[in-house]
Amino acid sequence: MDQISSLPEIILHDILSRLPKQDAINTSLLSKTWREIFCTFPILSICDRESISWSSKRKKDRQIKRFLDYGKQRLLRFSEQGLAIKEFTLKLSLTCFDLQLIYPDVDQWLKLASECDLQTLKLCLPTLKKDDPCLCYILHPGVIEARSLNKLVLKGRIRFDKEFLNPSVKFSSLCVLSLSYVLFDDEGAIEHVISHSPLIERITLKRCYVYNPQGAGDMQISLMKSVSMHGLQNLKGVDIQGVQNVYIDAPNIEKLYYVADSYGPPKMNFDSCGNLRALTLMNMNIKFTFTATWFLHLSSKFPFLESLELVDCCMFKNIKISSSQLKALVLCCSTMEKIEIDTPNLLSFRYYYTGDNLPSISFLSCSNRLEVNVRLNMIQPRLYQLMKFVKQFKYSQKFSSLSLSIHPCFPSDSFYDDEYYYWEDPYSWPVASIKHLVIRSVRKVKSKYLLLVDRLFYSLCRKLFP
Repeated sequence: MDQISSLPEIILHDILSRLPKQDAINTSLLSKTWREIFCTFPILSICDRESISWSSKRKKDRQIKRFLDYGKQRLLRFSEQGLAIKEFTLKLSLTCFDLQLIYPDVDQWLKLASECDLQTLKLCLPTLKKDDPCLCYILHPGVIEARSLNKLVLKGRIRFDKEFLNPSVKFSSLCVLSLSYVLFDDEGAIEHVISHSPLIERITLKRCYVYNPQGAGDMQISLMKSVSMHGLQNLKGVDIQGVQNVYIDAPNIEKLYYVADSYGPPKMNFDSCGNLRALTLMNMNIKFTFTATWFLHLSSKFPFLESLELVDCCMFKNIKISSSQLKALVLCCSTMEKIEIDTPNLLSFRYYYTGDNLPSISFLSCSNRLEVNVRLNMIQPRLYQLMKFVKQFKYSQKFSSLSLSIHPCFPSDSFYDDEYYYWEDPYSWPVASIKHLVIRSVRKVKSKYLLLVDRLFYSLCRKLFP
């Protein structure tokens, strides 16, 4: 006897929410009950790729019409029966010309969805291009003014026009805002949206653009240059990529992820974020943004900071990182020569390096549970340099493990350098400290690469099996 089908609708909907999308669709074939359950499932996803294939124009036009009818009928059913939509995802990958033709239908779909107590809206369109900024879907303010909407995710050629600067536009329930590759008519529009979202908790701005009608040719749009966030008491997390100037004054923010635009030096100010717990900075000139003493006062500036990641950043040659609360540290910067780490509670240290001269790394204080993971991309590998680098960790009994991954890439001219073969002391490799040793490389001259492997294993084997 089928007892599952007799369960309350809310439980059956919960079962569907835990299934992969295709499996959830297939349940509609089980019985009339399950078909009805699927049709009233409050997590609605519509994707044109599932209905439209690239073929002849006549066939594609018929497929587009069926796709639009299907979307309209599904949303009308929710609207007419007064059913709630918890989440509506719309993904469109059509050409710009076809998208322009269906924008009125998209408007109607979003309007219907917003009238059904919509909580989450995800709209994904093809990536915006600089030579056609006008071929965007203009988002109607009424869509995201829905009082029930608490999460908004927009990606691709979506445009915020000047109506978003209207003081009457409010986002009273919005908690999560994620905007990627979207276009603003005015740079102040995003700050207006943020400042009129009193409950906002998480913000993502990934390579957003600003329209510049005075530009010539492909310069009609440009990356957003600045953004300011202040007075947001509920803000917990920020992810910003491609914005040059950033100012954040949010006392309760816990996580900040920032990727600088490579075309200009960034300016950042987030010193007032005293509750910060995780900080990631990528692709930025640290020397231009902070002073060397900034890292010495991490504990006083951010007393709760537990995770710090500095990736592909132009750093000072000598740096000392001091923090009493830091538990995870990631460094991926090839400009440093000397690194001092004063972190008594550090549990994880990951270091990535590409270059010739390996830096000096010293732990002034650390946890006895610290795990060190090092990945080296040595352009001109020298075995004695590698040994010297690893010996920095040899005599310390503080590490539970040292994981070393070597990825040599040899320029053809330096590969035959005699210094490459030099191994100072084949018995001095600190094997007891190394938990994993990984060597990967794509070499044209295999015999030379094998020599490196033989030297390493010779040292290891002699120490393990004297």
